[in-house]
Amino acid sequence: MPNDNIENLSRRDFLAMSSMAAASLAAGGISSSARAQDQEPQERPKEFVNPSSKKLELLFLGTGAANWPSTYPADIKNLPRGEVRGMSSMLVNGQILIDCGPTVLEAMKCYGVSPAGVTDILLTHTHPDHLHDASVLAIANARDSALGPLRFWAHPEALKLVPESDRIEKKPVEIGKSFNVHELGLTGLEANHQVGGSKEQCLIYLIEGATRSALYATDGSWLLTSTWNHLRKKQLDAIIWDATVGEGKGDSRIFSHNDLTMIRHMNQSLANENILKPDAKILLTHIARGLHPPHGELETKVLPEGLIPAYDGMIITLN
Repeated sequence: MPNDNIENLSRRDFLAMSSMAAASLAAGGISSSARAQDQEPQERPKEFVNPSSKKLELLFLGTGAANWPSTYPADIKNLPRGEVRGMSSMLVNGQILIDCGPTVLEAMKCYGVSPAGVTDILLTHTHPDHLHDASVLAIANARDSALGPLRFWAHPEALKLVPESDRIEKKPVEIGKSFNVHELGLTGLEANHQVGGSKEQCLIYLIEGATRSALYATDGSWLLTSTWNHLRKKQLDAIIWDATVGEGKGDSRIFSHNDLTMIRHMNQSLANENILKPDAKILLTHIARGLHPPHGELETKVLPEGLIPAYDGMIITLN
C-alpha cells in the first residue's frame, strides 16, 4: 500500500536492504501583512538552543519533479507505488511541512494529514511546484485562529512572494543559522539551484533532533562548498536527495539537479568523512517523469547499492 511505513516491510527484506546500504557506504511577530523590505530580514530567529526531540518522522507528500501533472488522482492508493507522483513535499513530525506545491492538499487528504495540524512551512525556493499560493492560504486558514498564525520560513527574498495574510507570520531564514521549531533544530543551507531573475538563494534544510538528523537536499545539484563545510561538523542518519535526472548522460539539467552518478559520488565522499552514518538511509525524491524507469524497476536497480527511491505516502521513522 502507498502509505506503508518502509519499516513494515518484511524483516528479512528490511534487514537485507539496510545491510546493503551499509555495505555500499563502507565501500566507498504574530502577523506580517507587510512584505519583507529589500534584503533586510523582518525579524531575527530567536536564539538557538539544543534540540530535544528524539524522533524524526518523515512523511513524503510528493516525490515528483515539476513535469508531473499538477493535479493529484483520487485513486492513488489503488495505483502501484510511484506510478503517479505529486510535487515534492515532506512533512516532519506531523507539523512541519517542507514546500507547499499545487498537489500537497490532495496528498494530505489521501494520507490522512489535517492541514490544521501544520504549524510551520519551510520553503526551499519559489518555483511554482514548491510554492503554490492557494495551498499556502488553505493551510493557514485551516488553523484555529486561537493557535496563532502559520509560521512561514524562507529566504528573505523568497518571503516577498509568499501570499499576504494575517494568518501567516513570515520568518526569514539566515543561511547557516539554526533556529528551533518543535524541539527540532533547523538550518537553511545554500542549494546549487537558482530562481531566474531573482536575488533569492535557494535552500536545502538540515533537520536535527536530540539524537537523529537528516538533510533534505532538493532542489539542487552538487553540494556547494559552503554547505559541505557546514555538514563536515555533522553526522546524518538520513539524506533525501534531489534525483531528478536519473541515469541521464549529457542532460543539461545536471547543472541544477542531480543524476544518480552525482549522488553516488556525494554519498561516498560524505561516508568517507563520517558525515553519513554507516546505517544512514539514502532516499531519492524529486524524481522526473520519463527520466527514471517505473518505480518497481527502479527499486530493483538501486536498492542493492543502498539507494531507496521514495514514493508518495512513504513514512520513514528515525528513532
